[in-house]
Amino acid sequence: MIFKRWFKPKWQHENAAIRQLAIADLDQSSNEHKEILHELAFNDGAEAVRKTALERLNEFSLWWQASKHESADRLKQFAEQQLIAMLLNNQVSAQLKQQFIAECHRSSILEKLAHAEADASIKFALIQRLARVDLYLSGVLDDGLTLSQRLELLQLINDDKLLEKLSRQLSGELLTAVQQKIAMRLEQKQKPERVRKQVVLLLAKLNSVRESSDIAQAQQKLALYQQQWAELADDLLCLTDAAEFSAKYQKVCVLTENAFAPRLAELAQIQQQQARAAEQQTRYQELAAQLIEVASQVATDLSAGDLAAVSAQEQVVASLGVAIETADLTAPQRQPLVQSHKALQQQLDQLPQLAEALALTARLLAEQAAVGLPAEDQDINAAYQQFKQWQQQWQRQVKVLKQLMPQSFSDSYQQLSKQWQLHCEPLLGQQEKMQRQFKSKLAEFKRLHQAGKYNVLFGLFKGIARDYQSLTAQSQQQLATEFEQISKQVDDLADLQAYIATPRKQELVALMQQLAEATDVTPADRAAQVKQSRALWNTLGRAEAALDEPLNDAFNLACEQAFAPCREYFAEQDALRLQNAAAKLAVIEQLEQQMAAGVTGKALDSLLQQSLKDWQQTGSVEKAQFEQLQPRFSQLVNQLKQQQKTEQQQNAQAKQQLIAMATQLSAGEGVDQVAAQLKVLQQQWKNIGFAGRTQDQQLWQQFRAVCDQWFANREAAKQQQQSAQALLKVQQQDQLSALSTLLADASSQGALHQVLTELNQLYVSEDKELLAKKRQLQQQTEQKIAEVQVASAHSVYRQLFDALAVSEPQPADLPPIYRLVFNQQQEKTLSRADLTLALEWAAGQASPPVESSRRQQVQMLLLTDKHNSGESINQEQLLARWLQFGPVMADEAALLQRVRALYLAD
Repeated sequence: MIFKRWFKPKWQHENAAIRQLAIADLDQSSNEHKEILHELAFNDGAEAVRKTALERLNEFSLWWQASKHESADRLKQFAEQQLIAMLLNNQVSAQLKQQFIAECHRSSILEKLAHAEADASIKFALIQRLARVDLYLSGVLDDGLTLSQRLELLQLINDDKLLEKLSRQLSGELLTAVQQKIAMRLEQKQKPERVRKQVVLLLAKLNSVRESSDIAQAQQKLALYQQQWAELADDLLCLTDAAEFSAKYQKVCVLTENAFAPRLAELAQIQQQQARAAEQQTRYQELAAQLIEVASQVATDLSAGDLAAVSAQEQVVASLGVAIETADLTAPQRQPLVQSHKALQQQLDQLPQLAEALALTARLLAEQAAVGLPAEDQDINAAYQQFKQWQQQWQRQVKVLKQLMPQSFSDSYQQLSKQWQLHCEPLLGQQEKMQRQFKSKLAEFKRLHQAGKYNVLFGLFKGIARDYQSLTAQSQQQLATEFEQISKQVDDLADLQAYIATPRKQELVALMQQLAEATDVTPADRAAQVKQSRALWNTLGRAEAALDEPLNDAFNLACEQAFAPCREYFAEQDALRLQNAAAKLAVIEQLEQQMAAGVTGKALDSLLQQSLKDWQQTGSVEKAQFEQLQPRFSQLVNQLKQQQKTEQQQNAQAKQQLIAMATQLSAGEGVDQVAAQLKVLQQQWKNIGFAGRTQDQQLWQQFRAVCDQWFANREAAKQQQQSAQALLKVQQQDQLSALSTLLADASSQGALHQVLTELNQLYVSEDKELLAKKRQLQQQTEQKIAEVQVASAHSVYRQLFDALAVSEPQPADLPPIYRLVFNQQQEKTLSRADLTLALEWAAGQASPPVESSRRQQVQMLLLTDKHNSGESINQEQLLARWLQFGPVMADEAALLQRVRALYLAD
């Protein structure tokens, strides 16, 4: 007979291994099977079953739930690994990924995701969430993030060494931001010391204010220093002892104000005295102005001849005298006023004499105005002496009139004096200068004559004679003796020169005639001899009067004949120089065209080298043309050299960056990725131009050393890894062979579980042969465990039900697992008959038709209990509750048979 329990689904089997194997038959695309997989994944008692169900479902949300609520640490860790793998492989939508990031509190998971995430916004959120400096640093260097995100991360880095490192790796706006932050942090570090020095200095200044002797100045300084302290108030907060400094400041202010109190009272008294002195000075100036005004009016009236008006001023003068006597003035102020008033009064008492002096003054002005200014060819000295005499006469009248001199007369005098001085003094100065120059030339003539340098004396004498004629008659008369003396010396030298020069000039004429007839002289030598002979001819001076002109004509004719063959040669040279100039101009124009078209890199180097070579290969040109072409060419070459220098500097910087990147990559992980990136850098190096003689080879050696060292290390590590893998494969093969032997010998469930555990724990490399062998052994072990479990469970159930068939079974007759629950009499909810129905429902077996109504009621009770307790209905638990009723009564024999049929097929 086949028992009904064997028709239960395998996923409900009590044996975990059978349930685990049954999962492979469940289709996750079916809603019914998916609910079963959910139930197994989160409610099954066996860890292996839950793991297999989760793997079968393989949904991110389920792995996430398992990583949070799974009780088994190993499965929980495995769920986290699956989460990370799905996140890193972009198998999760962006929305779900963001939700996970917001709710995840495992920094290790978030960190792995931050390193591998490609989406800029998600990666930025992860770095902010983790709040770690190393991630800030990698984010700033990550080109995948936006500029604003990198700048925001940069502001979170406050380590000076890291900022300095970034300054060597960044460029553009990021480099500017790093430099600004470094400067700001340096300023923040230096600020306390700087503020402390300012505060200490300011307190010292405040203390020194009390020692100032000038209380007014001290009060101004105190206000200034207090204002400076107020400006330092915000900066003072950066000091740890700011309160102490504030207390010192308050104390100094109180001491200063107390010290200033008596001195301020004294200052007020001094200020009163100064105010009185100011009023006295004002009154003094008013009275002095009135005296001047009255004197001016008197002078005006006198100049007009209105003596009545002058007499009328006597009353005003008398009133001024009273005002001077009664005014609040000091003695030094009163005395000059009294003296001026007295002098004015005396002048008023002498009105006839004053009128006469005034008339004489007017006549002097009229006479001098009628005298015209002397011309340059007139005797300026005599005219200027007459002007000086007139000035002396004027000063005598000024002494008589004093302050009664009319202002108009004074203005006219000043105008005439200025006209004469401006006109005569430059002419007199020019005459004196000419006379000094003439005397200097006379002295020079005498010195050269004594030195025997006679040739230059003839030209110098011409200048002296010309200057002598431009002197005034008075100066000529003074210098006539010396001029006549040197004139006689020049005449004597002329006779001597003619005696010496005549035969030598005749020799030069003969020499040039011989050169004109010669045919074996090169044009260059011929031109040089002609030039040399002309220079010598010019130094000989004049010959005898009768022969001088014929000799000059003969010499010029001979020189012309001697130089005639050179003209064709020099014409050819001129034409060649013109061709060279055209060639140089063509070099310049070609250079300008190529520069306008834009040239860089190797083309720039080639252009510069070829242009210099072409320029040097062109011959010489005329000096004027060379002065025009050379600056133009030099400017173009300098521009090219500067551009070349700039490009080489940029290339050097680019190569230095590649060296830094290669150095950073060589310290990183991921061999394949690093190798690919290093090869990319090597290709980039080839594309970068020349960096200059001094740097290029040195930079290449540095870059090559970094790359070669990394590839050498990789090769060594690869060989070492291959050796280790070969050794490990042999060891793993031996271990699998040993476990295969153990599996063949194992017959008990414990031994089989031990073999399965060792297989699961055994690490096997990615070798396909080893992996296949391991999976085969695992399947064989699980199958054997399932067979042993089935056989064991069958024997346990047979022992149980055989013991229950006895009317009074003993606990020792029961299987150990059921001895504790047997006959406990604790079941209060359901009867044994109800529990029999429950077991049949849980096993999926039919109950007698007459009990169908009761079975539904029992089913509802069980479902309600499951809903309230949150625990699933377990067939083993129902059987335990059934056994709590103890021995089977005679009227319960049918119930025993029904339950036995669920577990055993006799």
